[in-house]
Amino acid sequence: MKAQTSLILIVMMIVIFGGIALFLLSFAKTIGQTEYMNMYAHNLLLSIMRTDTGYSDTNCKLVSDTLSCAFIMPNWKCEGSGQNCLALANERISSYMSYDFGLVREGFRYLFIVEPETFRSISPETGEPMKIKIGDLSLEEAEITKLSANERIQKTTETGHYVIKVQLIIAQK
Repeated sequence: MKAQTSLILIVMMIVIFGGIALFLLSFAKTIGQTEYMNMYAHNLLLSIMRTDTGYSDTNCKLVSDTLSCAFIMPNWKCEGSGQNCLALANERISSYMSYDFGLVREGFRYLFIVEPETFRSISPETGEPMKIKIGDLSLEEAEITKLSANERIQKTTETGHYVIKVQLIIAQK
């Protein structure tokens, strides 16, 4: 009699745990490849923007600081004698994208675009409106399936409030 009671309790526990597992699995949603790549693109963009450049200068500390400095003060020398903001921004983004993104997703191509949104910045070398583009330039106009992650850098100085648009476009090769 005692063995039968124990067997009935074990069967009831298996049924209860099985029911709970089925209930939870019915609500679980699997993440598709597109959703995963969208999340990956946004996290990659944020990671790059928050990466430390190695300088202690407030205009050059993070990649986002360097990008804002590149558009507001392109000739600013980091820590007085280092690289100028524009060259440092181009170098750091290129190296981070080729190393970090290249290792993880070899079957994808990318385009990193940075441009001022609320003001106009002129390139000191060319005299043209400034826009930073790093990666596969054909991706901007290509009519294929691509994912886009967007961020804005807001910087307030004595001369005004600046907003810079940063965009990362990812597509399969």
